[in-house]
Amino acid sequence: MKLIYLFFLLTMFFSCAEKYTGEVSFKSCTIKYDILDEKKEHKINGQNRVGNQWRFESAKQELALCLCEKYLQNRDKEIKEKILTIYRDDFQYYHRENKFKPIDFDSILKSRKEIFDYRILAD
Repeated sequence: MKLIYLFFLLTMFFSCAEKYTGEVSFKSCTIKYDILDEKKEHKINGQNRVGNQWRFESAKQELALCLCEKYLQNRDKEIKEKILTIYRDDFQYYHRENKFKPIDFDSILKSRKEIFDYRILAD
């Protein structure tokens, strides 16, 4: 009986420890992030504080920072458009009040670390 219980615990540990990876990329910037099996995670923790949508949005923010750095090295029009696309995205967790105040691209570059802060803060 103890052996069966031990096997069950090991199976649960390894199945819950299985990780999946998502990726967002553009040109030479690639950001990888963990994807959770939210059903398993919910059974174990009871709730998801940092779900997959939040992780995806965080990765896109980090991608935008990488693209800003690339743009500063080489003023590529496609990179600029991608940065603006991410800036205008309608994020669920990273809200921007850009609908009322237009901001020019140079200001986005200058304030990129604040605008595209990808760190997740949770209480």
